[in-house]
Amino acid sequence: MYLYILKCADNSLYTGIAANIEKRIRQHLGIIKGGAKYTKSHKPISLEALWLTENENVARKLEAAIKKLPKSDKIRIISAHELLFTDYFPELAEYEFTYQDTEEINNSIFKKISP
Repeated sequence: MYLYILKCADNSLYTGIAANIEKRIRQHLGIIKGGAKYTKSHKPISLEALWLTENENVARKLEAAIKKLPKSDKIRIISAHELLFTDYFPELAEYEFTYQDTEEINNSIFKKISP
């Protein structure tokens, strides 16, 4: 299960989880059916952070917890992704979350749709 943070055109941040990250982003962009109500009105422009875990329940808990953080903390986590578990959610550090590079997805999806 992927946990991700998207940056939207209005500079807001959207946090979500997905089994298939590329499909989910295409849904958020309206390329294929689906997506979240929020991203229909706040167009995503880039994938800012991405983690992978095998534990779906923990991914859901972490998604909910990140959504409650102020934007300044989300930006801090994006800038230094290891802070997610050392500073913000040390109780979840026992679960394996692997940080994933976002460049390939940004290049393959977002750069293709940019004007």
